[in-house]
Amino acid sequence: MTDKRSHKAGLKLLFDFWGKYHTIDNFHYQWAKDNLKVKTVKRGEQLNSTDHHQEMTYFVATGLLARIEVNPDTGKRKIMSIAIPNMALMTTNHLYTHNLHPGNIVALRSGIIITIPHLILRQFQENEKSIDTLIDVLSNKKKRQLALLRRATLGHSPFKRYLHFAKLLPEIKAATTQIEQADLLGISRHAVQEAQYFLLTGKFLPK
Repeated sequence: MTDKRSHKAGLKLLFDFWGKYHTIDNFHYQWAKDNLKVKTVKRGEQLNSTDHHQEMTYFVATGLLARIEVNPDTGKRKIMSIAIPNMALMTTNHLYTHNLHPGNIVALRSGIIITIPHLILRQFQENEKSIDTLIDVLSNKKKRQLALLRRATLGHSPFKRYLHFAKLLPEIKAATTQIEQADLLGISRHAVQEAQYFLLTGKFLPK
């Protein structure tokens, strides 16, 4: 359930973001009011369980989302990607495919999420090209994050992974816990603590 205040706040944050890149008119507001769903989510809530087999974009107005996969043999969690406010996660690889991403989209923090069906986006796009701006900006932000994450982790030791991560993705570092960072980087929490201690003091953690 979403109260009127959260609904209004969520749409305002979406249009504040969209308006940085394109002029917003009254019909944009009406389209959003008629077609988009604003959801108040709780920490740990799985979003795509209720939208199973549906093609959706989840825009983060407030809070924190992650795409999570769990190893069926070990039960170990792997965070594949993260969306902070003004970012989004899709249930598909991109807007124009029906192939669903593996894993689940989960709220790491309570917040306000805008649910945007891809069918609605594609229909609106046929008559209003301003939606291309929103899609492109969100896609580019996600591509940039994934590219930087690959740079941070590829071929590095756990200690160096974290140092590169802290340098390349400070906004993700600031928004996540040690355990979440470990699950994102594929390292142990102890490795995170060692690297954080080094960044804070310039020294290695005492044995």
